[in-house]
Amino acid sequence: MKFTSLSFLLFFLVVYGVHWMVRGQYRLVFLFLASFVFYAAWSIPFAFHFLLLVVINHWMNRQILKNRTSIWYPISLFLNFGNLFLFKYFYFLWSILFEITGSLWFSNESVQTFLQSQFGFDSITLPLAISFYTFQMVAYTIDVKRGNANEDPNFLQFALFIFFFPQLVAGPIVRHGEFFYQLEVWNAKREQLFEGFYLVFLGLFKKVVIADNLSSVIDPIFLNPDTYDGVSNIAALFGYAARVFCDFSGYTDLARGLGKLLGINLPENFHAPYLSTSVRELWTRWHMTLATWIKDYIYFPLGGSRVSEYRGYFNLIITFTLAGFWHGANFTFIIWGFLHGFMLSVERKFDFVFPKENEIKPKIWKRGLGFFYTFSFFVLSIPFFSAPSVENAVSMYVRSFTNAGGERTNQLEKIVYSLVLTFLLNYLQTKPSFPRESWSAAKSFGFLFLFSFIIMILLGYLAPGGTEFIYFQF
Repeated sequence: MKFTSLSFLLFFLVVYGVHWMVRGQYRLVFLFLASFVFYAAWSIPFAFHFLLLVVINHWMNRQILKNRTSIWYPISLFLNFGNLFLFKYFYFLWSILFEITGSLWFSNESVQTFLQSQFGFDSITLPLAISFYTFQMVAYTIDVKRGNANEDPNFLQFALFIFFFPQLVAGPIVRHGEFFYQLEVWNAKREQLFEGFYLVFLGLFKKVVIADNLSSVIDPIFLNPDTYDGVSNIAALFGYAARVFCDFSGYTDLARGLGKLLGINLPENFHAPYLSTSVRELWTRWHMTLATWIKDYIYFPLGGSRVSEYRGYFNLIITFTLAGFWHGANFTFIIWGFLHGFMLSVERKFDFVFPKENEIKPKIWKRGLGFFYTFSFFVLSIPFFSAPSVENAVSMYVRSFTNAGGERTNQLEKIVYSLVLTFLLNYLQTKPSFPRESWSAAKSFGFLFLFSFIIMILLGYLAPGGTEFIYFQF
């Protein structure tokens, strides 16, 4: 069920109504069952596969909590990462082996024949949300091992922590310290419900009105860059910057809003990333829960910056290359992650940050220069994030910078308008009092009614037909 579908609206209305009528363990049971049904609506077999993983992880975590030197810790990591590798990276590795050896045994046809003869299907399907739920379960297991997680939740609490449907499919990646304590006192204040309502409609605006309308404009260019001229190719890069922010932060707004309506606060995942003045700052504002995950569970274990200078650069590059690979089994994502890690290393080496971090009130020109540099780098790295192949990405670069001839998209103005709205939305994220300052006042109802009414009108006139959220593929 897509968050933007009528079926999900009906599903959530039922869940919301029943959820506030039950108490205690019954609420846990009901929300877990609702979350299981939500996932099963995509695939019943994979829902039970997911449930089995949760059961096994819970049991192994209990064993690790009793004895932190237990053999179950490495077994748990092997199980979770092995599951991720099998479904997400098997074909990638197999294709590399085929390129290296040329053996027909590693060809796709051989894999299809084997799967069909042994299991009755001819391909391995990527389970929905596998990257997100794997990272969440692995983080909890590592924290148990380190002694940083001592909640000892019962199965229902742990299962809901992993299965909780608002954030299940595309995050934010929730940590145990952000979730379990909320199950002890489960009463939403009026301000929390108001903000949840606001975030839901804000997320719909970002996703449906902006991101979905950009999809039909820029997707053909990424798929066939050689057909379009240089202006169209570079416009597609800026259009994708607007689309990916509105799509992913729109999903996060929906997830956080739905969570608040159910009495659960989920962590913020974006905070005005496009107003960053360095790539380092960008990664403290963009996909924040992933950034903290890779910092805590990859970068710090490698030694972080507490090593020699060049080993520190190596750690940054490895960390972000792996983060790129987490996004998808494609060389494009590996290159994208490498570029971000390399640029972070360059910034550290040459103190290439505008403005300096210790400047309280930096000069406007410094902020402007830093913003231009950071956003330009982000946009220029987009081909390796969105193009289907390295060849397509390189073609986009060549045609963009040589002003190549070809077909000119006739919707440049839509990209410009969407980009302006995207920066306005980024700016509003820097204003924590907007619109929260009105939640406790009588005008809250008026504001929310007017805001939701306007969004509903825009959805009615501008909804192009829903597309999947970008991060569903990860």
